Amino acid sequence: MGFQSVLSMFMLFVVIPVWIGMIWVRFLRIKDGAEVFFMAWITGIVTMLAVGQIVLVPMIAAESTLSLAVSVIKMLYTVFAVISFYIVLGRFFTPSVKSDIENARGTIDTDIKGEDADEKRGAVKENAGKKSIFTAVFGVAAALLIFLQAFVPAYYQHIDDDDSRFVSEEVSAVVHDTMLKDDPISDRFMYWDMGETRKDLASPWTMYVAACCRIVNLAPAVFSHTLFPFFMIPICYAVFFMIGCILFRDDREKVFLFLIFLSVLLIWDYTSTHTIGSMLLLRIWQGKALAASFIIPVLLLLFYRILQQKESVREMALLPVVSFAGSLVSGIGIVIVSILLAIYGLVDFIYYRNGKKTLAIWMSAAPCGVYLVYYLSGIV
Repeated sequence: MGFQSVLSMFMLFVVIPVWIGMIWVRFLRIKDGAEVFFMAWITGIVTMLAVGQIVLVPMIAAESTLSLAVSVIKMLYTVFAVISFYIVLGRFFTPSVKSDIENARGTIDTDIKGEDADEKRGAVKENAGKKSIFTAVFGVAAALLIFLQAFVPAYYQHIDDDDSRFVSEEVSAVVHDTMLKDDPISDRFMYWDMGETRKDLASPWTMYVAACCRIVNLAPAVFSHTLFPFFMIPICYAVFFMIGCILFRDDREKVFLFLIFLSVLLIWDYTSTHTIGSMLLLRIWQGKALAASFIIPVLLLLFYRILQQKESVREMALLPVVSFAGSLVSGIGIVIVSILLAIYGLVDFIYYRNGKKTLAIWMSAAPCGVYLVYYLSGIV
């Protein structure tokens, strides 16, 4: 594993997701600098996972090769990147951008006029200066804690019994150029089924990992136990950052304290192998851990944003995408995303009494419903 592998992972899990996510940032009309980056990162990853689910399930059922699936996934990622390029490029040539800047300047000039302007301006600057110091200190502390949590599992690794199935399936796919056709226990070719368990086809997370390994040219064990946690843990904290911005009304000092508090809780949360601390910091390479640490927090983030408005909002367009992404990572993702959407739809209806909005939220669980039917019935 060298610099080229690290650079490839950085491109796949930072640059490409952020670039694709700019489509959603523009659609959601997010303007704050930090929130633009983190929301683009989050929505980009969710979109990439959803594309993986949409592509892999039918191709596995059709017994296609891994190479063909990788080609289709890369093609779709390229299409999204081109769309994002068109949107971002058009943003800078939109006349409204210049007028927005001029209006902002006019507002600032108006605010600083009047009696005792110099005195008020000085008091504001003094208070802002004191707060900015604490904000910077807490921000650096939060960043160091997050980096530490990402570095430890990447450097020291964590290997458990799940390697015998997950990593084995990924290795078989990469080596034999097949998808879910080799039994990870006996290494025999399976003629009549897809995957060791029925949910493997409905939630082909291991095949998505195998596709990523092909793209970045890394062995599945190296991918899962070193570089993937190093990138995925900060992505999960990006979701927590966005949630904190809503809970604390964009007060960055409180948001950074929130991240520090979460970090301390998660670091000391290894009371069993199934706590959120264990899932995030030790087992994030597993699909079920990704469902717990990333998919569920993303849903909560969207619920918070949707609850702030009575009518249908733009964030609701992301709910079906999260349904596809949750279905990819695990059978637990299929079930829990469906349950959360059903519960939140009911809560939103009780709060706003908007039947159309509630129905739209429930309809967002349709992708999970399709995969759940297969999961439970065993229909090929």
